[in-house]
Amino acid sequence: MVRPYAVALVLLALVPAVAEAEETRVSPAVQRLLDAKKALHWNAARPGTTERYGHAEALVAATPDAVRRVALDFEHYHELNRKFTGARVVAKKDGVTDVYMKLPVKIGPFTLDQWEIMRFGPDAAAPGGGFVIEGRGIQGSMKQGHLVITVTPVGERHTLLAIDLLLVPRFYAPRSMVEEELRDGALDLVNGMKTRAQGWVGPVVAL
Repeated sequence: MVRPYAVALVLLALVPAVAEAEETRVSPAVQRLLDAKKALHWNAARPGTTERYGHAEALVAATPDAVRRVALDFEHYHELNRKFTGARVVAKKDGVTDVYMKLPVKIGPFTLDQWEIMRFGPDAAAPGGGFVIEGRGIQGSMKQGHLVITVTPVGERHTLLAIDLLLVPRFYAPRSMVEEELRDGALDLVNGMKTRAQGWVGPVVAL
């Protein structure tokens, strides 16, 4: 005969294992980054669009609030990466911030700096307890500009940071060259924000 207290002891022993299994369960996007042991980037169209954005993702060893603060700190975008040293705030009023940004587009041996003023509104809540920060081009040499920063919680101490970047020059440039600059720009931005938010350089390899 199995005594009730013995059954209870067995169940209690299983609780940590169940909790650990739930804690380590991750989404496919998070698992892909853990396997890669680095930030990833590619080109893809966002839902409802045909333009191929530069897309980059990284795991950050910081809370979503910490990553959000970095993403909204437009005054220090110029410190995130050497490619964005020209970034600066040109206007700020009533929760709306205008940020000057540029993208070097290479055509053969030449590099042309294309610029755009991106207007950012307040961040918005996203499903799963995260945040979305969005900027749209309002003036510049670009035909179109759009930047979307998505902050998603991963447990209590980590964050999935995603960048979607679109800057379309008015002049003709081979699509492959523009897409390369967009995905590299998104990668530079996501890595810069990751490093600033977590306080150290390097990838998150375990949760």
